[in-house]
Amino acid sequence: MKKSMTSLPFKGTTEQKIALDRLIADYKGQAGVLMPVLQKAQDIYGYLPTDVLYEIAAKTGNSPAKVMGVATFYTQFRLKKVGKYLI
Repeated sequence: MKKSMTSLPFKGTTEQKIALDRLIADYKGQAGVLMPVLQKAQDIYGYLPTDVLYEIAAKTGNSPAKVMGVATFYTQFRLKKVGKYLI
């Protein structure tokens, strides 16, 4: 069973899922696409839910550990939903 990093359950919309699938299809077969895919996935969802990271890993041919490693290494990526107000 996957352990979620956020306390709230993830519920993405159908439109977000379609946008993510289209995004991954656009980069299919290209080398070095993990960073742009993560950046654009964060634009779609507002943060990077664990379920989305696993999906990106599966569809790009990367291991979940590599995807999680990149997402946690760079400070530009958020793994938790952002609050209403940024301080």
